[in-house]
Amino acid sequence: MSRPSSPVEPVDVVTPVRDWLRARLGEKFPDVRVELELPADWEFGDPPVLAIADDGGPLDQWPVCTRPTLRLTSYTTGRDTAIIRRALGLLLCSDVPPLASVLPGTAVIEARDSRTGADLASVTVRTRVRTAAI
Repeated sequence: MSRPSSPVEPVDVVTPVRDWLRARLGEKFPDVRVELELPADWEFGDPPVLAIADDGGPLDQWPVCTRPTLRLTSYTTGRDTAIIRRALGLLLCSDVPPLASVLPGTAVIEARDSRTGADLASVTVRTRVRTAAI
């Protein structure tokens, strides 16, 4: 691993991906909330939430880029994978700033949240993101 001539830092990818998905999912799913985490006051029966999280990743291409894995989880009342499938398709088939690339991770995994009773559907995507100068 070489040292850069000028300092760099990893780029936050979760916030821009959240904003990008908000702008694209609202037309088909007007009630969905795209957030960085499940709101503390969310209850079974509330409109669906799509939460975006950074699960980290290797720094083997530092200082040029990082490779975070993003986890997307939908919280719905009743089994519904439409939101998560649409989000996955959009991310894998589009240019998403500031991501240099988006690659498949895991397919849809379903579960139930024991705290809220929500039906969960999760996927991951692997990304590459150029570092930013400090």
